[in-house]
Amino acid sequence: MTAPRRLSRALTPGLTTGVVVSVATLIWLAYTGVQGWRTSAATLAERRASESAQLLVRALTRDMRGAQASVLSSPRWDQFMLDPPYDVGTVVAGAFARYPYPESFFAWRAEEPPVFFNRFDRRPPWIAARATDIPFPVTIADDPPGARAIATRVRADAAQRRTFSVFEIPLAGALYQVVARLLYRDPLRDHLEAVFGFTVNLPWVRQHYFSEVTRQVARISGTDESFTLAVLDASGTHVVGAGGERRGDSVLTEQFSMAFFDPASVDIDPPADLSREQWRVEVNYSGDPALLQAMQGANRTLLVATVAALSLGIGLMLTLRATRVNARLVEMRSEFVSTVTHELKTPIATLRAIGDTVAAGRITHPNALNDYAALIVQESKRLARLVDNLLAFARITDVTEVYVFEEVDLEPLVDDVLKTFDSQLTSGSFNVCRDIPGHVPPVKGDKTALELMLDNLVDNAIRYSRIEKQLTVSLRSHEGRVLLVVRDRGMGIPAEEIPQVTRKFFRGRRAGSGGSGLGLAIAARIVADHRGTLSIESQPNAGTSVTVSFAAGNAT
Repeated sequence: MTAPRRLSRALTPGLTTGVVVSVATLIWLAYTGVQGWRTSAATLAERRASESAQLLVRALTRDMRGAQASVLSSPRWDQFMLDPPYDVGTVVAGAFARYPYPESFFAWRAEEPPVFFNRFDRRPPWIAARATDIPFPVTIADDPPGARAIATRVRADAAQRRTFSVFEIPLAGALYQVVARLLYRDPLRDHLEAVFGFTVNLPWVRQHYFSEVTRQVARISGTDESFTLAVLDASGTHVVGAGGERRGDSVLTEQFSMAFFDPASVDIDPPADLSREQWRVEVNYSGDPALLQAMQGANRTLLVATVAALSLGIGLMLTLRATRVNARLVEMRSEFVSTVTHELKTPIATLRAIGDTVAAGRITHPNALNDYAALIVQESKRLARLVDNLLAFARITDVTEVYVFEEVDLEPLVDDVLKTFDSQLTSGSFNVCRDIPGHVPPVKGDKTALELMLDNLVDNAIRYSRIEKQLTVSLRSHEGRVLLVVRDRGMGIPAEEIPQVTRKFFRGRRAGSGGSGLGLAIAARIVADHRGTLSIESQPNAGTSVTVSFAAGNAT
């Protein structure tokens, strides 16, 4: 093995490992950077979504507690203690305009029937309002049906000395939440003086109130197109927003109490019949345009980085392969030059030695002179065959490109070639079998090229027959084709090398010294140019059979 090839084989594992590690490192770095980009974008979108969720919860909580905090606790309600009681109409009208969820406000003094102040455009179905002359969109009803049930429940809370009475009660088939403020005549809260409160139609607020507040918050916060806001009740049913596909990693949740009052006002002694449901706000930020653009950009960047890393890896592998091929080529060139030099020097040295001997007059016997003459002819033919192969390979006088097709009878061609090798066959004690039964039709081809092909096949058979010297050349016609077979019983070719022996410069590991590595390559090229086929059957230590098939009498 030559030094370049040894160096190439020594460096190959390290270079391969380096290429794999480099590509893996580049992909990992790209993936890490892109993941950081994705995480930052998701974190930013999550933060914005969290702010939107908290804003909606704050807006709902503040608004749902507003009627209790700013209306029931207003000092103007104390005017109800005076006659007439309807001066509070201004307060009620303002409360209706500010808070959409109260359906009615009510008030009464001790031992007097309740008075209900109702919305003009959304009158409770269980109240028949009387006409008034107050200049507000408010209707008034004295002691309507259902008022006694509310009053009874409020007085039960007054008996427990509560400041606020909060409960839920069904009226006319709808569930209402009632919030009332209780005033007492004495500090010990023994005598109830007056009651102020409001009613909330829970089915109405479920259908109208939350959707309107959600739209307003989305519009104010500028997230109506970026995020999907939803309100869900205690059972998980969507009150606002569609219940479509949800991605758990892009949904934020905030809880709030479904209470149109301040829960702290009843926390110390909560009523047993008061429902304390926890509803929640959900914000889905998977459709955030900024997040989608960031994810798409990250995916594109990762794809480009991966393709670039793989391209680099492929380029490095191709470079490595080219280096190995170049080392192999250098080795093949070196072997070729060495072999051809040896093949050229051998016949030249033989011819020179014979010439020197004849010129010195040391050959006097006629028989010896004939032997030397025959040896000169043999070596000159050997030299001519090598030169023909080299010229064909170098395309200087390439017989595979300058063909003169004519009918060629292969039987005399076989005889001529065997006669050319007669001296080598005789000196090598070969058992030659010429197997040509009957008449074989001619083929269309170039006689010079076909002779060069057969020369190479016979030369290989002789060259690699080192123990059992047997050469068989057969020629026969079969199904419109002419088959030429050259068989020997030499060292044979390993099965894995058979597909490669027709490549230029290829020499098997069992070939040893001698030969240029061009014989079978040129023979295969000539056969292919004549539209024929060349097949090789061989077994190590059992011999090789080369079969060439041409169309009988058909021009190529």
